[in-house]
Amino acid sequence: MAMDGTSPFEVRNTFQLFSAPFTKRFQQQQQQQKIRRRLSTRQQQGNALFQQPSSLTLFGKSLARGTKQMHWKKIITSLLLSCVWVCFSTNVMVASAASSPSVAVEVVHNEGTMKSLVTMVRRWFTTRWSLRKLATSALAVTSVVGLVDMTRTRRRQAVDATSEWGRYADYPSARGRALATLLIQLLPSMARAKFAGLTSSSPTETTHKKDARPYMARAGNMFAEGLLRLGPLYIKMGQILSCRENVLPPEWITSLERLQDRVPARSGQDALDLAYEAFSGGSKEKFDAVFWDFDDVPLAAASLGQVHKARLRGDQYKNATVAIKLQRPRLRDIYDKDLILMSKIAAMVDKVGGAAGNVGGVEQSWTQIFSDAETILYREIDYRDEADNAIRFCNDFGLGIGGKPVKSNGTDGMGQSLPSAATWLRSPYVYDELTSEKVLVMEFVPSIKINNQEKLDQANVTVEGREFLAECLARAYLRQFCCNQFFSTDPHPGNLGVEVQNKGKPPRLVFYDFGQACGLSPDQAGGILDVIEGTIDMDAPNCVTAFSRMGVLKEGADLNKVEAKVRDNFETGRITLKRTKMKKRGYVFKEKSPPRNVTSSSVSNNNNNATEAGKDSEVMKFFTLPAEYAFVARAISQMDGVGKGLDPDFDFISACAPYLVEVKGVNKYLKEEATKVLLGYEKRIMDWEKNLFKRFGFDPSRYADTKKNKPTIENSTTGDHSDM
Repeated sequence: MAMDGTSPFEVRNTFQLFSAPFTKRFQQQQQQQKIRRRLSTRQQQGNALFQQPSSLTLFGKSLARGTKQMHWKKIITSLLLSCVWVCFSTNVMVASAASSPSVAVEVVHNEGTMKSLVTMVRRWFTTRWSLRKLATSALAVTSVVGLVDMTRTRRRQAVDATSEWGRYADYPSARGRALATLLIQLLPSMARAKFAGLTSSSPTETTHKKDARPYMARAGNMFAEGLLRLGPLYIKMGQILSCRENVLPPEWITSLERLQDRVPARSGQDALDLAYEAFSGGSKEKFDAVFWDFDDVPLAAASLGQVHKARLRGDQYKNATVAIKLQRPRLRDIYDKDLILMSKIAAMVDKVGGAAGNVGGVEQSWTQIFSDAETILYREIDYRDEADNAIRFCNDFGLGIGGKPVKSNGTDGMGQSLPSAATWLRSPYVYDELTSEKVLVMEFVPSIKINNQEKLDQANVTVEGREFLAECLARAYLRQFCCNQFFSTDPHPGNLGVEVQNKGKPPRLVFYDFGQACGLSPDQAGGILDVIEGTIDMDAPNCVTAFSRMGVLKEGADLNKVEAKVRDNFETGRITLKRTKMKKRGYVFKEKSPPRNVTSSSVSNNNNNATEAGKDSEVMKFFTLPAEYAFVARAISQMDGVGKGLDPDFDFISACAPYLVEVKGVNKYLKEEATKVLLGYEKRIMDWEKNLFKRFGFDPSRYADTKKNKPTIENSTTGDHSDM
């Protein structure tokens, strides 16, 4: 106890009372210094964590040491995964540290790198900056990998443009990137051509300025090269487009024409190895026992195979010179994968419906069309089917070996055998006994490519000779459609040639390649013939009857509207024919007034008529498109392009009009023409009666039959027509 009576406890309490605020502040400062020291230490540890070699770094070093033992695909995959992992983990840690450094270092210190990464993922995903960082990193990695892949692909394709066909089938995404790259590469050339000064926006006109043509040619070459690298189905698309001069600019047509028969092919020892493998399973002895003088440089090469010249051994064949068509490797595998993808696309288009489910307003099933196309495409890669098609073609036209005439299997509308076409048509004879799935052996028939104008000039093929060839092409397809009920669906210039015969004989049309062919039913074939004849005679009721027979009209279709629309098309000149040229060739028209000239004054009147007849969309909804007619349209489209290259005034219906008598038979043709004349007189008498009634003030419709349901001519080979 103190002298003044104050206890020690009271003194201590009084001291604590006065010093408490200073003591508390001192403790807070000490605590803050302690926290700062701890944070500084752990931040240094965190920095050291990023600086120390991680397991990924060690893996990279071991990967570099073991590169020689690993396949390049595994190396690229490992590097890609490593880059993605590094970017991901770095972004996670940096983002978390940026949002809360002390927590990030604490977690890393206590739980380790892997656990800390998992712990911080939740916080990382809530940070917008982190998401942008991840997207940027992913885009950068994808771009780098795509650039590396594109560079490697370009190097391989520089050696062999077909090197990636199998890879694109295995990895459709790689083809998608290649297709997108092609479209992007086309844009600068197209834009420069546009700004260089096209004088017309129409692709059919060639009035480009001189400085625009190089850019168009460059774009065309780029497009053709891109289709070539994408695969055989894309080459087929290019072949079809190369025949459509009214769709693409001429510079593009020139570039696409090389896809018809100048696709890169194997030569030298590679060609020999391909021949040994395809013909005899790799046995050189078996191949040499049948062939000799094999030319290892191909005569031509297309999307599916390449053709070589050789000779046959033995007295049986008399050392005949033949053309051997060898199939490219892996085609069936490529088709299997590509067609599965396309079938899914066709099904999606059918589900979408609307504008995607019709062509020109005509409703159709893309799935059904694709199914038939798939059947034809698979048959195309089996050369035994192509051999059967070629043999049938020769038999239908009466073509023998050496171009000699033989009896034709084709018959006209009266059931009589058609004459042999050997004087104006030829096709190689096929050695069926030597043909297999991957090898087609046929007669060697040299010719000039049908669109090679320079060589045709050198061979003295005159303008009249070229018009004759165009006429022969139309005549051949008229017989294929309407008599043989079997036709080649792929008449592009690479499959057609011109054989120049001895003096005094006209040039002869040569058909090659029957890998794609399609059959027709009797009603389909007869309906096509009726449409052709109705168009020539401008007979709208006969055309509508033919549509019904062909099966292209839906059930319940308004036939009156369809007939009115067809008649309106005839009268307004939307459907025109080369009538002067047809008369020179000997065709006699049915008595009917010709279509009036289309002028500015008549257009306004025609618009009123079109309103009465119905708009195109209103009429086209009554039509449906069976799959067979898609191939008919394709054949006519390609044939029209080839024909116009020979004769600018060519059109299929006008060219084949003089040969209707051959297809229908002389007796039947004369009988039907006589019937047409009688019906013409009957119509004239009815018109005279109507005018007479009008003069006396009577309504003719009350006393005269308007003959809306006029009977049609019965086709003796296919039965009755469908009812109107």
